[in-house]
Amino acid sequence: MTHTALLLDGRDWKHMIIAAADAVDEAVNELSRLDAAVGDGDHGVNVVTALGYARSELCASGDLLPADVLKTVARGFLDEMGGAAGALFGSLFRVMARSFGDTEQIDAPQLAEALTGGVETVMRRGQTIPGDKTMVDALVPAAAAANETAEAQLGVGESLTAIAASARLGAESTISMPASRGRAKYAGDKAIGVADAGATTVAIVFEAWAATAAERNGE
Repeated sequence: MTHTALLLDGRDWKHMIIAAADAVDEAVNELSRLDAAVGDGDHGVNVVTALGYARSELCASGDLLPADVLKTVARGFLDEMGGAAGALFGSLFRVMARSFGDTEQIDAPQLAEALTGGVETVMRRGQTIPGDKTMVDALVPAAAAANETAEAQLGVGESLTAIAASARLGAESTISMPASRGRAKYAGDKAIGVADAGATTVAIVFEAWAATAAERNGE
């Protein structure tokens, strides 16, 4: 099976979310260190809690639609993490789940549409744009990559690879930015030299998704 033929069903999405939870577990100290530069340093632990909830729920569940998997992730962020970041991450996954609807297998155009809608919601709810040193700095280029690969008629596996790479570049771009939104804005120029924790989390999650899809494809 090639990337072009690869579709992501509910089981694939379960594996992808579990992989993301495992990846965040490994990065928890780094994420909290980044957050401590501009906030109270609990971002890593909070994300671990949210995705850990999703992992537990998914491991105990039977077959699910892709939308149901992401609804579980949304609940983890909205109910277990809370706060502004929890609301934004929760909104991202809830909107993506809604976009997936009752589709059993997700292709690149469906992923692009869902991610674009989720990112637009995050920007609207958070009142943020690229350059504000937030998760949006990783999400916007990721969504752009999703749309570009879908328009090029590439497979969802290739799309995820491009999404992950773009998200990582976006996260790294925040290193040179001052903080201007949320609690971090009080750090101002002191935040320069440190990547945004939320954007870094986005990159870690998407990288886990891409790696899991590639493994599923036998690469």
